[in-house]
Amino acid sequence: MHLVCAVVLLGALAGAAGAAPELPMDLPDWRTTPLVDHDLGHGLHMLESFGGNIGVLPGEQGVLLVDAEWPELNERVRALLARISPKPVRYVIDTHWHWDHVGGNGAFARGGALIISSRETRDYILEAQRANRDNTGQYTRDPAAVPALAVDSGTQRLYLAGQTVEIIHAPAAHTGGDLIVRFLEADVLQTGDTFFHGFYPDIDFEHGGSIDGMIAFYDTLYRLCGPNTRVIPGHGPMANREDIRIYQAMLREVRKRVAAAIERGMSEQQLIAAHPLDDLDKVWGGNLVKQPYLLAIVYEDLKAHGATAH
Repeated sequence: MHLVCAVVLLGALAGAAGAAPELPMDLPDWRTTPLVDHDLGHGLHMLESFGGNIGVLPGEQGVLLVDAEWPELNERVRALLARISPKPVRYVIDTHWHWDHVGGNGAFARGGALIISSRETRDYILEAQRANRDNTGQYTRDPAAVPALAVDSGTQRLYLAGQTVEIIHAPAAHTGGDLIVRFLEADVLQTGDTFFHGFYPDIDFEHGGSIDGMIAFYDTLYRLCGPNTRVIPGHGPMANREDIRIYQAMLREVRKRVAAAIERGMSEQQLIAAHPLDDLDKVWGGNLVKQPYLLAIVYEDLKAHGATAH
């Protein structure tokens, strides 16, 4: 059985400036939705399910997670982690603030984990908790769920389980506070939602993200990869550096078409009605994010930033 609800991945909250388009989402039956463990070697694992992908690095002193999934999956994630390592979760790195990546923060923190994020992500989570006036649903007021250690800029390093773990503060892309994580010896890059593999993106322009920021950041993501680098995307299957270039080209094409429509004076509704991405839908439109939603967020983003075709 699927439960139908409107989930705002962009994080439009009461009191937030502007109004982001809403992304309707059918939530799964959490008891049966697939939760798959991909063993990447070098001790690393990728857990793939309905929400954001989780990176797992087990070590003698405990387990490092990159992202924490929906809270409804926490019990099943813990059971899978116990098969990977008997050690407790000691660190959780939030790549950004969206609920499908940080919903498990509180449970892991109460179990002794240190939650790490960018300063911006910490601020966004605090803002979301404060804006939740009836204190129900997502972002309930929970001090444990708020990151305890904030990465302000640049690159920080952790040395765990024989891996050099680089925590890199990205320029504004998917949000204004994205982190990406490199596992140097394993040659694995985890991108958070700066990169979806195989389908259209979400862009949180209300919290610092932009399509121009994402397109520009793909040059950096590509440079961080070698020919054999495995890329853990925010959502979707494992990828490589050529997948990043292909995705960047798609985003450029989407931006070009939306910007041209704005310059012609088309309204957002007229743009959506024109179906300008029908050819791209054949490759990129088969998952959660559909053409009308993508057109709406890119239109609102470009209009808000006064961007033009280039």
